[in-house]
Amino acid sequence: MRALPLSKIILPLAFAAMPVFGQLTQIPQPTTAYKSATTLIPITVPDGTTLTSVSNGGQTITFGSVVPSASIFSARTVPSGGWATWGAPPATESSTPRVVATVNPVTSVTLNLAIPSQTFGVEVEPDDFAVFTISAAFYSGGTLLGTVSQAVNGSAGALLAGGSSAFPITSVVITAPASAGGFAMAQFRYGGAVPGVAIPTLRTTAMLGLGCLLAAAGALLAQAQKRRGAVRPY
Repeated sequence: MRALPLSKIILPLAFAAMPVFGQLTQIPQPTTAYKSATTLIPITVPDGTTLTSVSNGGQTITFGSVVPSASIFSARTVPSGGWATWGAPPATESSTPRVVATVNPVTSVTLNLAIPSQTFGVEVEPDDFAVFTISAAFYSGGTLLGTVSQAVNGSAGALLAGGSSAFPITSVVITAPASAGGFAMAQFRYGGAVPGVAIPTLRTTAMLGLGCLLAAAGALLAQAQKRRGAVRPY
């Protein structure tokens, strides 16, 4: 039985491992279309109340996989209820929202959606009065749909981290540098698909798989060349 050429083995596997692009569209601002197509989860508990989730009865967002693990969140109000500043329209829905803020420095939290949704958004602002890069990674199960990374000012510079996808969004991981001192989140929204700005995404597992395949291909090619160059003894 004739062996298949190396290219016919490696290339299909490489393409299968290649990352998927355009699975998520970023929603940079809370436009009328975005607000009309989504449902707000209001923060109704008194300031200072410890929260592990927010819910409106139809959807629940649970705060899971918090880093550091001992960190907690509580309800606050801008500007006189425990959080000093926020953004302003059109970048945010309001300049005086109810927020969920980190009580102690938090670098990451996973927002788990009880009901998978095509669109999810949350406004975020760092604790420290400086500019920090805050990222929101959107997942459908274990698949990364895309990541929205923004430079956010802790002094009245909150921004929306919103995304929409044809695939159901099941969780969003919010990440900030330790130097930000934690962060606050407001205006949790979920709903159907909303037009946005397409952004590419690279799946880490796909990149690792492609790298392994290319390394294996290189090794096999080297062996083949060595065999072709070998001198047959008489």
